[in-house]
Amino acid sequence: MKGVSEMKMINKKSGEAVYFNPVTKAGKEVWVIQGIGSTVVIGRDRQKRKSRIFTQYAQAEAYLARHGFESETYR
Repeated sequence: MKGVSEMKMINKKSGEAVYFNPVTKAGKEVWVIQGIGSTVVIGRDRQKRKSRIFTQYAQAEAYLARHGFESETYR
């Protein structure tokens, strides 16, 4: 997991924001998407949650793209 660090992702259309973090859980690399403030993350069965864990990086990236989140650029 070289080159991946904590990232803030923004959905500019809705104004929502999430953190996208790599985490080691039970000896395995997982990726956590955590809502910031009142932002909810949609779970597997469409339930509203504050965070969601993905075991594969590609799944997490697809989720973020599907929901319109982009990496925030600092100026």
